[in-house]
Parts: sequence; structure tokens; C-alpha cells
Amino acid sequence: MTVPGHATTSAPIIVVSGNHSQDTDQQGKADQEAATASKQAKNGGKASKSGRGFGLLETLAFLIGLAIFLYPLLAAYVNYSKDSSAVDNYDQIVDALSPAQRRAMWRDAKKYDEELGKPTLRDPFKYKEVKEPLGRYYKILNVDGKGMMAYVEIPKINVKLPVRHGTSDEVLKDGTGHIATTHVPTDNRTIHSVITGHTGEVGYMLFDNLTQLRKGDVFQIRVLKRHMSYKVDQIKIILPTDVSALQPVQNSNYVTLLTCYPYGVNSHRLIVRGHYIGDDVPPTQPEGAPIYMVWVLLALFLACLVGWYLLSRRRRNCRHELEQMEHLESRATGPGAMGEPLATIMVSHEQETRSEATRRRRLIKTRRICSALMWLLAVLGLFFAWGTVGMMMRISLLPVFDLGYHWFDTHLLYFFGISKF
Repeated sequence: MTVPGHATTSAPIIVVSGNHSQDTDQQGKADQEAATASKQAKNGGKASKSGRGFGLLETLAFLIGLAIFLYPLLAAYVNYSKDSSAVDNYDQIVDALSPAQRRAMWRDAKKYDEELGKPTLRDPFKYKEVKEPLGRYYKILNVDGKGMMAYVEIPKINVKLPVRHGTSDEVLKDGTGHIATTHVPTDNRTIHSVITGHTGEVGYMLFDNLTQLRKGDVFQIRVLKRHMSYKVDQIKIILPTDVSALQPVQNSNYVTLLTCYPYGVNSHRLIVRGHYIGDDVPPTQPEGAPIYMVWVLLALFLACLVGWYLLSRRRRNCRHELEQMEHLESRATGPGAMGEPLATIMVSHEQETRSEATRRRRLIKTRRICSALMWLLAVLGLFFAWGTVGMMMRISLLPVFDLGYHWFDTHLLYFFGISKF
């Protein structure tokens, strides 16, 4: 009923639309998924940083491994240079002596050998340093005042080492030692000098390659101004307790080179004996490198190079796929996604499925494995390249290449069970 004088007022009618309610629910769900995707993107960024951290650890591990690998080689070269300096210093001191001084030292050495008679021998590696048989032993041929009496030169195996009095640990660490109870090297008729050196000492290439000498090879002992030459006439493997082969023989002038055998086991002793054939006879020169070893090392180097290239391609592909996945995630959660249709946002958020997460983990794992294998092949490639160059430059102006040849010739053949002795 209408009252006269009053305006008619109609109440607002609120209509709740079912479609609007659904849109609100979907928007809330989309916001929740967007937050989840944003969190995943942040975690992805953390994973990328973690991957970079892993790369730094890889690099550090590689450098440490490379240092460990190069240490024996560089140490061998440093010690080689140290021994060469000791030899050069010996020659300079001898040159500075007057002829009368050299004659007096030589005369005292010959007299010492005559008085020594038949020596008492013991294995220098098994027993401690023995006392000198005659009180003046350490004064005989003490040219430099530090115990260096001579030096041994064997060009065939690139050996030029000082010979010092005695066989103490300090002596054998820096060269070779003369067994105190044997004769000193002179030109007397009935003498037998024994010079000993280590094999397999880390950072040293002392008598490691003594196994490469053969009967008929010539080496030299340089005493004062004398270049005394010896021809190898006996090569034997003996027990440490067997010293019969080291005894002097009537009317024979011998020098025996003694070292541990076999390499890394040291249960026996290798002796290489030479008889005196006069002064200034040229020693045996090194032989050419075995051509098959050059080809083997070259093939191994090329295999490492090809493997490294294939792994680098695989790692690059993995990185590219991961970058594409991260790019899709950034588009789904970035500022540009806010203006996109709701359906597009929901579809882009739902692309990160369980299978894609598994694929992501597999790609990261594959990339890391490729990186580790690439570092390994890089080290092995340098290793084989160094050996190849050492083989090809068998007679080289740089001793490190010659050391490379002998190192590979001894250690690689020993590793594969190929004995050269």
C-alpha cells in the first residue's frame, strides 16, 4: 500500500553469481601455485649457485691432484739439477788444485787400496753404516771437503751422480755412496770398488734405470782429472746377504754399481759390474726411443683429446637445457606473467611436473660427471703428451725430457708387467 506524500524506496538486490565465486577460487589457487613456483625458482637459483660452488671445488681438487701428480716429476728435475751442480762444483775444485796436490791425493788413494787388502762386506741397505776399516778413509779423495770423492757418469741412462764417502741416509739421499769397506776407484790391479744408489726413491732418478744397462756397455768414474772407463761384464740379481760377487779378484780392477731390486719390492739386489779398460774410453751413448712406445703414448694422448672434446659437448648441451628450463620458470613467475590470461598462467605453472624434476636432476648429475671426467682426461692428456715429447726428444738439451723418457720407460713398462731386464 502506498502512503501519500512519501517517496517510494526500493531495497538493493544482491545477486551472488556462481561464476564469480569460481573465478575467485581459481585466482586463489593460481596465487598459491605462483608462490610455489616462485619458491622453486629461488631454490633453482640456489641450486645454480651450488653448481657454481661445485665447479670451484672441482677446480680446487684438480689443482691439488695436478700438484700431487707433478711433484715427483718436478722434484726429480730439481734433484737432477742439484746433482749436476755438485758435479760442476767438483770439476771446478779439481781444476783449482795444483798438479802437485792432485798427484798427492792420487798417491794416497792408491796406497790406501794397497793397505786395505780383502774387505769385510755387508749390505748397505740392510745394515747401518759400518765404520771405516782404516782411520783415514774419510780423508781419502775428499776433494770438496764434504765427502765427494768422484762422480759416476752413465750417458746411456742419463746418470751423472756424485759419489760420496759411506752409505748413510744423508749420502744416499743426494746421490750415490761408496761402501766404506771396499776399495776406492784407482788404477791398481787387484781392487773392487762398490758404489750404491737408491731405486724408487720418490722425487729422485738415481739408479732407477740401472736395469737398462747391458754387457758391453761402458760407463765412467771421474776421479780428479782421471776419466776411468769400465766395460760391463756381469749383471746379476743377488740376495742382500750374498756378497760373494763383491769380493776382489786377483789381478782384476772392478767397479760394481749396486741397487735394490725389483722396483718397489727391494727384496733382492741388482749388481752391474764393469772392469777397467783404461782412461778416456767414450761411454755408451743413449739409444733411440722405441718407436712403438712413441705411437702408443701418442694414441693415448689423442684418445684423451677426443674424449675431452666429446665430454665438453655433452656438458655444454646439459647446461643449455638447464638454462632453457630456468628461462621458462622465470617467464612463469616474472612480472610479465601478471598480465597474462589466467589459463596461461595455470598451464605454465603446471609444466614443472615430476618427470621434469627428475630430468633436471639427471642433467645436473650428468654435467658434474662430465666435468670430473674432463679434468681427469686433461691430466692424463698432459701426462701422455709429456711422455710422448720425452720419447721423441730422446737426446735433448733439456734434461726434463730425457728424464721423461726414462720415467716412462721404467714405470710404464713395470706397470704393464713388461720387464726390460
